[in-house]
Amino acid sequence: MKRYVILGVMTAALPTTAPAQFVSAGPPADILAMPGQPSVDADRRAIRRAIREGQRSGDITREETRSFRRENAAIGSLQDRFGSDGLSPSEQAELQNRTEALRGLVNARRVRGGQP
Repeated sequence: MKRYVILGVMTAALPTTAPAQFVSAGPPADILAMPGQPSVDADRRAIRRAIREGQRSGDITREETRSFRRENAAIGSLQDRFGSDGLSPSEQAELQNRTEALRGLVNARRVRGGQP
């Protein structure tokens, strides 16, 4: 009799643990794709244009122009390296952050003009 009770309890416990094995982990893949994000290439082109305009207007010095162009090129090479096997969300975020930082530096310098 004791065997049947233990066997009955074990059988009753099985169906309650099985559904836990079928829970999917993480967000859906279409959320990770981040569709609406501006492309890093377009941002880099806009930054190059802003650097060129800033240099022509005299707001950005030659040394700053070189520095900004170097950073822009570094972002491009990082994008090539990351993109060789496809961009992960963290790699995309890294590129976006670096691009936004460079854009901020260029725009701040252009707003300040020739003042140090």
